[in-house]
Amino acid sequence: MAAMRGRRLGVVASVGVLNMVGFAVLVAEQAIEWSAGGPAAPLIWWVGGVTLVIGLVLVAAILLLAVLVRLWWLRLGVGVGLVVVQALVRTLLLLPAIAADGGPPAAVVWATGMTGYSVALGAGLLVGALLVREDRERERREAEEGRARQAIAELEGEELRVRRMVADRLHGTVQHRLVVIASGLDHAAADLEGSGSGRWVPTLREWAADLDELREEQVRSLSHSLFPSGADLGTYEAICALLDRLPTSVATTVVLGPRMRDIVHEHGSPLPLVDRLVAVYAVEEAVTNALKHGRAEAVTVTIEIAQDTEALWMLDVTVDDDGSGPPAGPTVLSGLARHRSRAEARGGSLELTRSPVGGARLHLVLPFVPETGQPAVAPASPGTG
Repeated sequence: MAAMRGRRLGVVASVGVLNMVGFAVLVAEQAIEWSAGGPAAPLIWWVGGVTLVIGLVLVAAILLLAVLVRLWWLRLGVGVGLVVVQALVRTLLLLPAIAADGGPPAAVVWATGMTGYSVALGAGLLVGALLVREDRERERREAEEGRARQAIAELEGEELRVRRMVADRLHGTVQHRLVVIASGLDHAAADLEGSGSGRWVPTLREWAADLDELREEQVRSLSHSLFPSGADLGTYEAICALLDRLPTSVATTVVLGPRMRDIVHEHGSPLPLVDRLVAVYAVEEAVTNALKHGRAEAVTVTIEIAQDTEALWMLDVTVDDDGSGPPAGPTVLSGLARHRSRAEARGGSLELTRSPVGGARLHLVLPFVPETGQPAVAPASPGTG
């Protein structure tokens, strides 16, 4: 606040001084006309010099007034009084010399001074008022942006809480009930088979198998989708858990850049949980597309972290597959569109292009503010890559 106030006063002073210099030059040029046919040089220097000195004193007085007086109406009244007094002082100093050389009457000299000083100071004060308005507008926008960020953070926190709660219930309570029901059906089938009433045995065993498949393929998968395994530990751990669930026929590789490798080695996870989920879900969608549409047999995920500034870091994730790749023509993100929107909303980017290995390449760049207590990213040692 003090810096902004100092900047405003500096601008007002600069504009006021420049205007006073221009006014003094204009008055000196008029003095040449007043002294036409006479010795002009002494009169010119006297008129211009007095006008400039009094003007600079007036600028300094107005700046001091702006610092000491808070009420705008009091500033205005005192400022007008200072202009009137300074114009009168200028008139008293210049009148003898101008009158001796055939210049205008005292009223004209005073009116000229009032007009010139008012315009010069008014322009400076107008610029200062515009700067004040600009600063207030900037503060208002920053306050609104802060409230918006706070609201988004609260919504994201609530989303994470609900996701975690639903995932825990699916993974725990629902799966447990399904296991109990399937076990009960198996026991019922065994009892019926032992009692000789085996007509319903195949049906009961089929229902038990269907429940096991539903629990394993649907409920567990939905639980992981809501809150990926390993997300609490870190981005690398969550992506590894994601790739571990793929069929064994798909070759998967996770390549860590030197800085990411140092962070994983230190068991640190600088990414906030919300940013972590954005990255994991984008990788999950890319892997799903690679298997479903590209019929890929190999997937490689490369992860690196860079320190952009002291407060801002960058996550760089690339997913390459050896499938058929994206269709020709303009790239259609389809399911990835919502992931790109989430990345762009956080200042990042998401691109889908053709991979050097023949399939598709997803490239995610996500800026983030590291969680409190995380060490700075260690510089890459020579020869690492």
